[in-house]
Amino acid sequence: MYDLAERCACAARASGVDIYINVITNGLLLTSDVVDRLLPFGLNGIKITLDGDRDTHNRMRPLRGGQGTFDRIIENVRAVAGKVRIAIGGNFDESSVDSYPALLEYLKQQDFADKLSKVFFKPIVRTEPVSAKGIIPLTPIAAKDNFKGTCMTSVGSGAGTACDSCNVLDDKLAFLREETRRVGFPTHDGVHNGPCHVHKAHAHTIGPDGSLYACPGFTGQLALSTGHIDDRQESWRESARERFLRLSPWKECGDCAYIPVCAGGCVAASHGQLGDMNVPTCHKPSFDSALVSLAHSVASAA
Repeated sequence: MYDLAERCACAARASGVDIYINVITNGLLLTSDVVDRLLPFGLNGIKITLDGDRDTHNRMRPLRGGQGTFDRIIENVRAVAGKVRIAIGGNFDESSVDSYPALLEYLKQQDFADKLSKVFFKPIVRTEPVSAKGIIPLTPIAAKDNFKGTCMTSVGSGAGTACDSCNVLDDKLAFLREETRRVGFPTHDGVHNGPCHVHKAHAHTIGPDGSLYACPGFTGQLALSTGHIDDRQESWRESARERFLRLSPWKECGDCAYIPVCAGGCVAASHGQLGDMNVPTCHKPSFDSALVSLAHSVASAA
């Protein structure tokens, strides 16, 4: 991370452009030394992930030996909150979502509460690779596995019946957004959240081996690499790039008013859940709820 930051900062200065470095971390190894070393290279902000209140986070994100991590992360946040912009994020599912109001109240009581630039939580999307559209996959299930009717897209993830939970999690997202505002933290408005950079000409994700991807959701899926940072010419990467250039999932959305900011939803989710990147992944009820809330907020500010 230090090496990349320094090299990118030097390249940016030589080209006469600005660079902004933002770090997403679980916060466990975040220290003042880390921040001090990155600030000269353009450190703009750090987002720390807390997956619920103390007990829930410790259950969701323990150390290898089972020890909790919540208290250590909070102390790390306290140590750096005055040095750089800090945002708090979190990923919830059906088993953890009800702990987030307690987390918000806890954060509000901390001495760094007024230094948090944004607090925003989102649902976990668990996907398993599926067959291409129109092909029914056959999954052998041994009797000893005894899944007792658990949705097969979530077996092994602990997610429960994920296929039935999208609307529930959308409702919880709206609830947590309002709870975050009630406590007094700035948060995402829930409307202006796209389109993702799959649809942007000059946005790229670089994988660990230098492969380029259309968005972070495809990183590591080499067959979907759209290029390489050394400009090597390979026909299969070019085919993948052209595939992404032709994407237009919004064409199935009719006259939906959210198309400019949604563009058909998350392409990676469509690929993983539906087996077709051109099929919209729709969360319109969540947009509807957020729009009403945003309208009330704007009206009260006026």
